[in-house]
Amino acid sequence: MGVSFPLYVHIPFCTSKCSYCDFFSVPCNEKIADEYIDAVLNEAACTTSLWDIDSWKTIYVGGGTPSLLSEKQIDRLFSGLLKMSRKAPLEVTMEVNPSDVTESLLDAASASGVTRISCGIQSFSDTSLCRVRRRSRASDVYRALSLFEKKRLHSLSVDMIARLPEETDASFASGLQTLIAHAPDHISLYSLTVEEGTPLCSEIEKGNILHDIDTSDALWISGRDLLCGAGYEQYEVSNFCRRGGECLHNLAYWNLESYAGIGAGATGTFYGKNMSARFTNTRDIDSYTRFWKSKKIDADDFRSRIFFSDDFRTVQVRAERERKFAELPFSVEYIDKKTEAFEFFMMGLRMTRGICRETYEARFGAFPEKAEALFTAWEGRGLALRRKKNGAHFYALTKEGLLFLNEFLEALL
Repeated sequence: MGVSFPLYVHIPFCTSKCSYCDFFSVPCNEKIADEYIDAVLNEAACTTSLWDIDSWKTIYVGGGTPSLLSEKQIDRLFSGLLKMSRKAPLEVTMEVNPSDVTESLLDAASASGVTRISCGIQSFSDTSLCRVRRRSRASDVYRALSLFEKKRLHSLSVDMIARLPEETDASFASGLQTLIAHAPDHISLYSLTVEEGTPLCSEIEKGNILHDIDTSDALWISGRDLLCGAGYEQYEVSNFCRRGGECLHNLAYWNLESYAGIGAGATGTFYGKNMSARFTNTRDIDSYTRFWKSKKIDADDFRSRIFFSDDFRTVQVRAERERKFAELPFSVEYIDKKTEAFEFFMMGLRMTRGICRETYEARFGAFPEKAEALFTAWEGRGLALRRKKNGAHFYALTKEGLLFLNEFLEALL
């Protein structure tokens, strides 16, 4: 009997790139996409063998723009992945751009096993969408929402961003209220992040676009309060849902579970008893496709390359390990238990339910005195809370405390 892993699949294709986006993406044509899907399915099959996976706990196909795939390609991708899973996944998500949404696309996704759609709306303002080079317009968003309501084939999640360029407080609130009226199951609400090296960052540095972090965050807080007032539960820093509408795939990340990452630029993490490893695939789509179209990796040989008895911290062994991986289209980062324990706090405290002390102790040993002292201090400021449920002790940041998560983590280091 094998294990069950969450699976992330990266589809890197875009027809254009949004000015704020620093995700890996490339242009696409049908031949490239066909070859890429062949490679993805081969990598997925090898991954099941390497880690003794017999089922995908969840599947999340993101990008890029997965909705650029043809209906035939969508069916081949999802059908191929589902055939590798002994048990049906708890959730199968596909990201879409509003401008790609048609009845036939939704029908094809449903027939292929997709149970959840994640739609990148971002804004209802054409001016703002144009300023960040989004392909969709407000008319596409309204049309997509109408089709989702008409078909009702999937659980629906949507993304919104607070304080896109040219967006006013009034236009943002109006867009969010419009979205609430359509009652999606899940809403991810982000404050605009300006990433180094993006066209948006360059425009801001040149003074062509005005951006203020404080006003952006203030607008996000108003959006948070609007969603909570409309019956959505904030269950994570940026994620809100109606009861039972949490993203099960993302919960696996935040609970620090092992997961597989498939496709060019994707990352996966295997948490072992004594040492863990994070794998990041090359962003060179030609190298990725060329390797995985034609090759399979021997599971025993691969495992011997990753975990062998020498002290993995020494420079000599690191160099040897790099040499052994030289011909493979991914890099490997080794995670010691101290780093993994910090990641337990970093990811777990994103959730409003927080972390469980007993879970920490079973995985890492004694709960840190420094963490206990920090929670005591922050609880006194109304920024943290501790509670007992069914005999387990939970530690969490309050709704206001989540705004200072980075400050808490810095104090924990």
